[in-house]
Amino acid sequence: MKIAALALGSLVAMTGCIGGYPVGMIYTGVAAPDGAIDRAEVGGAGKTDDKEGKVCANGILGLVAWGDAGLDAAKKAGGITEVQAVDHSIFSILGIYTQGCTIVHGK
Repeated sequence: MKIAALALGSLVAMTGCIGGYPVGMIYTGVAAPDGAIDRAEVGGAGKTDDKEGKVCANGILGLVAWGDAGLDAAKKAGGITEVQAVDHSIFSILGIYTQGCTIVHGK
């Protein structure tokens, strides 16, 4: 019984929140702004985010991972030179397949 309780407690501790946003144990499909750059800080007259660049990194079972989800890769994908906002998305099904993306908005 103690082992089962410990296992359940560990499982719950591994799920919950990443950066303050909810993460599900069975399914996760979350998009969130970057903490350092958000639309509220860079919005205003003359500032539009007419371009978008999105790049993702993927993983399977926490054993293998691949992809470039970096800011520079996202800027290149969208042809962006002036970053106005950065968002992140997280997708996971049972932890078997996971994907983390960086989405850059700007000019």
